Amino acid sequence: MKNFFIILFILISFDSFAQKFEFGLSGGFNSSTHTLRTDGATQIGVSFNTIGNLQYQVDSYPGYHIKGLLAISKTFSDISSIKFSSGVGYSSQGATLVTANKTKMTNNLNYIQVPMLITFSFRKFGFLFGPQINFLNDIKTSVTKSTILSLNALANNNYFTFKAEDYENRDNSFVFGLEYKVYKDLSASIKYLTSLKNISTVPGETWKNKAMEISINYTLLSKIK
Repeated sequence: MKNFFIILFILISFDSFAQKFEFGLSGGFNSSTHTLRTDGATQIGVSFNTIGNLQYQVDSYPGYHIKGLLAISKTFSDISSIKFSSGVGYSSQGATLVTANKTKMTNNLNYIQVPMLITFSFRKFGFLFGPQINFLNDIKTSVTKSTILSLNALANNNYFTFKAEDYENRDNSFVFGLEYKVYKDLSASIKYLTSLKNISTVPGETWKNKAMEISINYTLLSKIK
């Protein structure tokens, strides 16, 4: 975080280069999931996680996001620039969990997002990274029980029941990705987000968010200083 603000200070301080202020919108598709670990437990395979030492298959959840962004950028040449962007957004994300008896639980978490990203651009390509603070706005869980009677009868039905109070109100995450300039005011980006700390309040359990965002970004207003 300290290095991030050092880069930001350098970006704002240099007056010898062209400076641009922008306001725009960004939105698109999410594919998100959770990693779930009982403290001390060993992960089983790739797609299985644990809660209370019981294993769950965790599948991705399709969602969406939309953000309003303010940016300040400096152009070093005709082909290179650096940009700092921040703003406020909304994200619908989550995960789908499947128990041993094929009961499916879908968690939909809605976050208010505050990104603080730096983008290094060369020609039409940009590499972006930085922290993002996510404030939990709402959580909804839907349960679909298996229709296979033999599984319902034989498998362990003591699966975890998710509640809003099982999640921290804030999720600090790290973001990195790539951006491509399609046209003058239009760009596309792909970003990867991962939690930096435990988002669970359940004792002995460590949960983290992971998400991939595919976005279309459009600059509504821009001013060169």
